[in-house]
Amino acid sequence: MASYTAIAAKVRAMYGCRMTPEDYRQLMSRQSISEAASFLQSHPGYRRELSGMNVSGIHREQLETALRSTYRNEYRRIFRFLTGEDQAFLRFPIYRAEKEAILTAMRRLSSLHMLEPEETWAPMLAAKSKLHLTELRQAGDFRRIADAARDTIYASALSRSISADGREPSMAFVDNILLVTYYAHLYRVLAHNYAGDTKKLIKKSLDEETDLLNLVLFLRLRQHFSQEDVQLYSFPLPCSSKLSQGYIQQLLSAEDYDAALELVRSGPYGALFRSIQPTGLEAYLYTMQYRFNLRQLRAAQPTVYTPVAYLGLKEIELRNIISIIECIRYGVPPERYITLIGAE
Repeated sequence: MASYTAIAAKVRAMYGCRMTPEDYRQLMSRQSISEAASFLQSHPGYRRELSGMNVSGIHREQLETALRSTYRNEYRRIFRFLTGEDQAFLRFPIYRAEKEAILTAMRRLSSLHMLEPEETWAPMLAAKSKLHLTELRQAGDFRRIADAARDTIYASALSRSISADGREPSMAFVDNILLVTYYAHLYRVLAHNYAGDTKKLIKKSLDEETDLLNLVLFLRLRQHFSQEDVQLYSFPLPCSSKLSQGYIQQLLSAEDYDAALELVRSGPYGALFRSIQPTGLEAYLYTMQYRFNLRQLRAAQPTVYTPVAYLGLKEIELRNIISIIECIRYGVPPERYITLIGAE
């Protein structure tokens, strides 16, 4: 474990530059994008990328682009700090970005607006991804989207989802198979590259992550689909032994969303769900991810998952900041329209 002590110290120091509750309060009190930019320019977590910028008259898009560059720069610093199989593990944020870019391309097929890959990731995808971005942006149907991903970990799954009669799969179906592929590959890399205590610790973290994600995904499904549709659902991700088949069947048979939520709150992870009152399932998911990553970052015995946890927390912080900036741009009180995750 000695090899992870240094990287743990590095990312914990980076986390020390995070936004505090008082920082968020100060940012939400700003009356213009220029004022928000000036405040962030002096913040230790963002001054490097924002220093030297003329914030007078700065546009929201310019500020958000500069903020997102902090994530990319920190990712690169962490990536260079690791070697060998650890760099392979840290490629998973790229795989997640590829997943989002593929889904964005699918949304574009039914949208009147051109949607680009998520701006946080676009430059990193261009530099490190095997996704053919130009082909993806130009794809006019699902078959071409799948072809643009031919050299990624998602190639086989996307190819198999094309039906013989040419019908395109639904967004929900593709989102599901990409998620399954992502975690299946993550578990394969873990099994192939790690052993002993390191492997056990990482697997324990992954098992908890997939369990929580499964529960939130199930609640989302139960909220939006009929009980008959839910009965056809099988959990998409690996489940640990904490989610027994009997418990899963209870969830699948729940009368409605409220009954399913009560089962989740009284189940193996109930304490985590009972301790938060989110405004919606997306907030549930982000809150769970925040708490999970914070526990991994603070764990007494660091692993290669420690820097991954930090990057997850950074993503959530940027989501908070950008939501505040958008509220400022449109002149609405941020505290009335957004739920800040991890700002307590």
